[in-house]
Order: sequence, then structure tokens, then C-alpha cells
Amino acid sequence: MRLLLSTTLVLGLGLSLAGCKTSAERAEEYYRSGLELLEQGDVDRAIVQFRNVFDIEGTHYEARKTLAETYRNRGDAGQAYSQYLRLAEQYPDDLAVRVALARLAFEGQQPDEFVRHATRATEIAPQDPDVQVLDLARRYRDATLAEDNGERAKLGEEAARMAAERADDPLLMGILLDRAAGSGDMEEADRLTARLLELQPDNPQRYMQRLALLAEREDKPAIEAHLRATIAKFPENTQAKADLVRFYMSEDQPDRAEAFLRELAAAAPADDPAPRADLVRFVEMQRGAQAAQAELDRIIAEGGDPLLFRTLRAGFDFQEGKRDEAIAEIRTVLEGVTEPGDTSRDVKVQLARMLVETGDEAGARAQVDEVLAQNASHPGALKLKAAWQIGEDKVDDAVLSLRAVLDQSPDDAEAMSLMADAYDRAGEPDLARDYLSQAAAASNNAAPETLRLVARLASEERWRPAEDAILPALRGAPDNLQLLQALGQVYLSMPDLPRAEGVITRLREIGTEEAVATAERLDLNRLASQEGEAAALGHLEQQANAADADIATKLSLIRAQLATGQNAAALTLAGDMVTAEPGSRPARMALALAQAANDNLPGAKTIFQSLIEEQPSDLPPHLALIRLASQEGDMDGALALTEQALAAIPDDPDLLWSKAGLIERKGDVDGAIAIYEQLYARDSSSVIVANNLASLLATWKSDDPAALSRASAVARRLKDTDVPAFMDTYGWIQHLNGDSAVALPYLEGAAASLTGDPVVQLHLGVVQEAVGKTEAAKAQLQKGFEMLPEGQEGRSITAAREAQARLDNPAAAQGTVAEGGTGAPEQAAN
Repeated sequence: MRLLLSTTLVLGLGLSLAGCKTSAERAEEYYRSGLELLEQGDVDRAIVQFRNVFDIEGTHYEARKTLAETYRNRGDAGQAYSQYLRLAEQYPDDLAVRVALARLAFEGQQPDEFVRHATRATEIAPQDPDVQVLDLARRYRDATLAEDNGERAKLGEEAARMAAERADDPLLMGILLDRAAGSGDMEEADRLTARLLELQPDNPQRYMQRLALLAEREDKPAIEAHLRATIAKFPENTQAKADLVRFYMSEDQPDRAEAFLRELAAAAPADDPAPRADLVRFVEMQRGAQAAQAELDRIIAEGGDPLLFRTLRAGFDFQEGKRDEAIAEIRTVLEGVTEPGDTSRDVKVQLARMLVETGDEAGARAQVDEVLAQNASHPGALKLKAAWQIGEDKVDDAVLSLRAVLDQSPDDAEAMSLMADAYDRAGEPDLARDYLSQAAAASNNAAPETLRLVARLASEERWRPAEDAILPALRGAPDNLQLLQALGQVYLSMPDLPRAEGVITRLREIGTEEAVATAERLDLNRLASQEGEAAALGHLEQQANAADADIATKLSLIRAQLATGQNAAALTLAGDMVTAEPGSRPARMALALAQAANDNLPGAKTIFQSLIEEQPSDLPPHLALIRLASQEGDMDGALALTEQALAAIPDDPDLLWSKAGLIERKGDVDGAIAIYEQLYARDSSSVIVANNLASLLATWKSDDPAALSRASAVARRLKDTDVPAFMDTYGWIQHLNGDSAVALPYLEGAAASLTGDPVVQLHLGVVQEAVGKTEAAKAQLQKGFEMLPEGQEGRSITAAREAQARLDNPAAAQGTVAEGGTGAPEQAAN
């Protein structure tokens, strides 16, 4: 029995050993199975079997290579490249793998990868014919980048010789195509693009090359047919669809463009609303909001997604001023959502944007919080949150929010614009400019993003980059008046007067009232630049004296006359205007301003008062009266007029600004700070408000850590400023924060420009003492105290007196240190 048992165990063990295969054998079985499936045409299952190989044996060369070739043959270049790259890591000297990687990189427009693999292939086997083609393509690319036309021509001839034996090599054909296009040989270019398309019918780049050739030949029937063929081949290619719509529009065939969009909308699955939404936007663009609303009504009636299309419908109501109705409609739509998803979250963000516009920021924040609670990385919600964070000077938090957006959508122009705002707040102008440039590019040079970039470049007097930014935007919107005006101003500033005249001519050709007015403004600037202010003023007088001159032209002349000191002429013209139109408020306002300029203050005040009595909510006469009182030194009267104006126009920012300045001069610093805080809460993007708030906090509240922290956050944007008042604010805050060395050049610049401001002079003296410039500090502090009005006090002035005392009695200052004091001038200034 024991013998039988032993025999059974031995037999069982033998059977187990016989039935157990090694991992290499199992991997080989999967590989063979994959090959069989490939022969049968079952590619998907073959791929599964090859991948099973790698679960067992990750370095199986043949399986990996076959899988890479399989992906390449079916047109999946990304997967093919990935598999070949794994082989290159495992077998770095495999020539076939390097050649395959180089060609895939070339076709995928990855130049750095192409150079890397082509170079390695050349090192492995420089005489190999395939490698020589790669090397030729690499050298041709280098010559193109270097703009070495002689070398390019030489390499093009070499490519032609190689092509005699390798007529269908795509790399060589690409070089020959470039050569044909450069020489204008359209027949050869036609042959090459057609053949490349035959050889690689699954390569989108070949379709783009063919389209470029057809566009160059202006073969419009062929362009349309080719675009339709591209769409049929690549149904997900949104670029080709957009190109076809643009083609129809360029041919003035909006009906055909709309018909094509209707085709796409009809063919789209029910769960893909994008084509219908595209159709609605096109109808709005071509036939207006009412037609788009009718289209939405039809889509909704036919069962279109109510969450999306009713929200779009509400958006039109919102634009038409039916704000409450639109918001109520969206809330109703959201109430019907039982399972939150991406679409409902997008709608909530849209609702939040509407609430922001209506002033309900609390409601908007609640919507955004709900969205982020469901999806912490929702781009729309994060952008709104970042905008609020920027407004609250939480710049670092805003940058983190926006990076999360850009990680998901690298081409989000709105996120890039917000990132520029954030870096502006952080005092990083170079980064801000870079993001403005990226935003313009990501928006396809849309006017709003382009104009923001141009404004920044113009502020830095970088005229050539500004021109480079505007021209692509104008190609997309050739009649955009803001872009044309910006381009005209750039040319005037360069100066490039002939091209400025070209812009002026274009504006006059457009012919609308606004375009002609813009052209006139630019033309006046051109005249002033070319022939002087007298010539520009003469031109304006000629226009104002014409029989058909309107009041706007005459007012422009009066403003110019007052600006150039021709006060009597301005008074005469304004008087004539009032005589002709006694009831005209603009003419009476101009007359009052001219009387004030001619020292007839009682007459001016009488007119301003009558204008206010007739229309209390009209701001300009209020401001003019306040300005006159201030100029006369009547601060109490100016403040009384400001309060009177605020009673008629509550919370007006200009009036609040006036009040803040007046009460600050009267010594009510806390009241001025409160007003600036109010203005800052309403518009924290105002650099002037930010400076004034930070300056008051730093100058008068520097002993309050919370106030100093607030001033530091608000003033971050002033870094690298060259505006004297801003330099004083930023420099003094840096000193208060313990960095007097950084503060010094700012305060030197401020003191050199603001020579009549005693506090600025004292700031410089305090900082000079802090960095050890003893003699300069003594003289500077003395200068500041001599200028200081009697009785004026404050923390900055106290700090200056303490610094002067240390300079006058250094032994006492040293004694303070010996007794345990800090002895640090920066601390004393606090």
C-alpha cells in the first residue's frame, strides 16, 4: 500500500511537471496566437494577444516590434511611436527601430525627436541607404532653419538623385515638395501632394499639404471637394469642418455654410449637442439674435437637451436685458437635474457669471462652491474663483487655481489672461506680458486678447512687437475699428507716417460714423507729429468752421484751444455756440470751462450751478465746481460741494476719490483710508487706487502689523515701477518690511522727481540712514524737515525724527543696543 501510494505521488508529480509551461513558453504562445490573428485580419484581438506577451515577458523583442508595426499600419502613429520607443530603450543600437522612430517623428512634426533618432541611426550605420535619407532630411532641416538657401538647393539636388531610386520615399518627397513650392513649380507640387496622399491616405498632414497647394492654385471647386473628402476620412477633424465653413464664407456663400452646419447637426448623435450649438452660433452671427432664438426654439421642440439649449436661450434673454427672467429660467432648468454631471456644472458656472454681472457676487460664489464641491478641477469654476482671488490680492492662490485649469486645457485663452492679471498683481510684468502673448495666440488672435497685449506693449514703447501682434488679428477681422485704431497709433508712435496714412485711408473707406471719427483723430495726431501742433490745430479750426460742422467737432477744437493756451479763442467759439443753441448743455459746459480758463470764475460757477440744478445727476459740472474751489484753496468749500454731489450721485467713484483727497488734506487719514478701501473693493485693478491705499497705510499706519501686511499685499504690483509716486509707496513699504537696500533706489527716484513733497524726501533720508549712508541721510532729513508744514505729524515723520536723533547722537543709539534694544534702523522706522 505504501509502495502504491509512493508510485501515485511520483506519477502525480510527473504529470504536474509535464503540464506546467515556463513563462517563456506561455509568452511565445501568446505571440504566435497574435500572429495567427493578424493573418486572419483580426487586428484588435491580435493586439490584445501581443499585450498579453508583455504581462509575462516585457522584453519580448519580436512581439513588441510586431505590435509597433501593427499600430503603424493601422495609422495609429502615437501608439506605434510609444512601442518603438520602448524597443529603443531596451535595444538602443537596433537600427530598424531608430529608423522607424525617426520617420514617425518626422511625420508627426516632432523635430527634436527626429533629430535625436536620426543622429543615433547615423552613428550606428552611416552607410545604410535608409539612414542616408534620414541624414539628408536632417541636414536639409538645419539649412532651412539657418536660412542657408545655397545649402538647401544643394541638398535638394541630392534628394532628387536619391529619389531616382526611391521614388516613393515620403521623406525625399517632402524635400522635393518644399523645393517645388519654393520655385513655384505648381505642376510638380501637384504631382507630389497627390502621390503622398495615395501613399499615406491615413496621414492628416498629407491632406493639409494638398489643401495648401489647392489654395495656392485658387482651385476653388477642388478646395471644396478636398475639404469634404477630408471630413469624410476624418469625421472628428473639427479643423477641416471649420475650414469648409470659412471657405464658403470667403466665397460669400453663407447659405451653403449654414446648410453644411445643418448637415452636421442632423447627423450628430442625440448625446452630442455641439453641432447644434455651432449651428445656433452661426445663425446668430449671420442673421442676428432673433433668428438664433427661433433656431433654439426649434431644437428644444425637437427634443434637444433642455439643460443646454434652454440655457442658451436664457443667455439671449439676458443679453436683451431680461436678466431676472433669464436667471429664473436657468434655475428652473437646474431644478430638473437629478444626477449632476459636466453639463449641469457648466450651466451652474454660466449662472454664476450672470449673477456676477447683476452684482450678486454672494450668489455667484455659492454656485461656484457647489460646482467645486462636486468637481474640484472644474475649469470654469476655477477661473471664476481665480478672478475673485486676484481681486482679493490672493495672488499665489489664484496662480494655483489657474495652473490647474491650464493643466487640463493648455490653450485656454481666458485662463491665460487671468494669469496675466495675477502676475501683474504680483509685480511680475515680464510674466504678465508673456501670458498676454500666449492668450492672444490661443484665442487665434481675437481682438480682445490682442488689444490687451498691444496696450501692454505700447505702454513699454515696444512698437514693432505691437505691430506684429495686431496684423494677424486684422487678417481675421479686417474691419475691426479698435484694431485699426491701435495699428494707426502704433505707426504714429514708431513713427511710420506713410503706413499710418494707409490705416487712416482704410478707416475712411469703411465709412461708418465711428470709423470716420477714428480716422480724423488719427489724422490730427499725424498732422501734429508731421507738421506740428499749429498745423493740427489749423486743420481742426478748418473743420469746425465748415458749414456742416457738428457740435462734436467744435467741442474738439475748444478742448484743443484750451490745452494749447488759446483761451480767448476758445471763449469766443464757445460763446458763439451758446448763442446759436442756448439750450445745449455741452455748449454751455464748454463756455463755463472757457470762462474759468479766462479767469471769469463767477461766470463759470453760475453756469455750472445752473447745469447742476437742471440735471443733478450730471457729474461733469459737479467735478468742475469742486476743482475750482480746490484751485482757490477753499478746501472746506470743495468738500461741501463734494458732499452735495454725492447726495445727488451716491457712491460715484470720481466723487469718492475727490472726497478722499480732500479729507486726507484736512487730516482725516482714517476716513480717507476707508474711502480708498471702498473704491478698492469695487475695482481692485485700479493701480492708482491701490497706490493711494497702500501709501496711506504705510505712511500713517506703519505701527499696525495688519495695516502694513495689507499695504504690502496691495503694493506688490508696483514692483519695477518708474512712476515717482508709486516708487515712493513701494520703496517705503520695502523698508518697513526690513529690506532697506531694495527700497533705496525706489526712494532715490521718487525724491528726485517729487522734489516738493516733504514726506517723500524724509522717506529717502530714513532709508539712507538705515543702509549706513550717514552724511547723505543727515542732509536729506534736514531738507525734508525744512519743507514740512508746521504741525504736520505721522508715523513716517516720527520715524524721520528718530533717524535724525540717531544720527545726531550715535553714542546714545549704541547705548540702546547695549541695553538690549535691536538697534536696527528698520525696526525703529516701524
